[in-house]
Amino acid sequence: MTWARHGSVTDPAADTSYLAGVKAEEKIHRDVQEGRAARTVAQHSSDARECAELLEMLGIPAEAGRRH
Repeated sequence: MTWARHGSVTDPAADTSYLAGVKAEEKIHRDVQEGRAARTVAQHSSDARECAELLEMLGIPAEAGRRH
């Protein structure tokens, strides 16, 4: 007996399911939250080195604070 795999998509860009939409929305939400967090850390840091260290501890890329 062989097992067939159904519903697995190897290319995430080709996945147009409901879950793909949810993941896309979550990414947008996460990017906005990371941007706010990065700007808040930058405002409260005493210098650039401290800001970079705090962002690294939080796992937030420094680029996240740049507004588009």
